[in-house]
Amino acid sequence: MNETPAPEIAALARTISAVIFDVDGVMTNNQVWQGFPHKVKVRSYYDGQGISLLRAIGVRVAFVTNEKDDHAVAITEIVEKLNKLPSSQSESNPKGWPLVRLFTGMGGAKKVEAAKLFAGELGITASECAAMGDDLVDIPLLDFVSLRASPAQAEEVVKRRCQFVSRREGGNGAIRDFANFILEARGIDPTTLPFQ
Repeated sequence: MNETPAPEIAALARTISAVIFDVDGVMTNNQVWQGFPHKVKVRSYYDGQGISLLRAIGVRVAFVTNEKDDHAVAITEIVEKLNKLPSSQSESNPKGWPLVRLFTGMGGAKKVEAAKLFAGELGITASECAAMGDDLVDIPLLDFVSLRASPAQAEEVVKRRCQFVSRREGGNGAIRDFANFILEARGIDPTTLPFQ
C-alpha cells in the first residue's frame, strides 16, 4: 500500500461506487496448476473478506477476465459462492448486499466494454469507478476508471499508472488492502461491519 496516500487520492476513494477487479494476478496469484480436470488457481480468504467489506458499505463489485468457459471455472465458482453468502441479495433477502458481477471472455480493450456495461447497469460514470489490474492487458481498464490500483507484483508499467499499490501480491491480500484503504478513506471501522 502507498505509505501515505495523498489527500486527493483518499478523497477520490470516498467517491467510488464500484470496483472492477481483474482475476489472474489480482484475485488469484497468477499461477496455474495443470494436469487436473480444470485449472487449479490459488486465492486468499483475505481477498474474499475484502470483497465482503466493500459490498457491506454499498460498493458494487465486478470481476472481468479474458478466460471463458472451462478456463473460467475457478472465478465462476468464487463469484457463485460470494453471491450465495447469507448477506447477499436474494428473494428472501431483497435488502442484502448487491450481487457480484462476472464478465468472462473479455480481455484487453474488451475489459473497458465490460466496465462500461457494468457502470451503465448501475447508472454511474467512469469517474465513480475504480479498478485493480496487474499486467499489460489491464491497462485499458485502468485508464478508463478514476481510481487505479495494482497488487505488489504487478508489472512496473502498470504500477506507475496506479494511485494505489498494495503491499501484498495478487491472490494474497491485495484486494483486501484496497478494500481497507477505501474503508479508511471513508472513516469506516471494518469491525463495525457484518462479516458475511
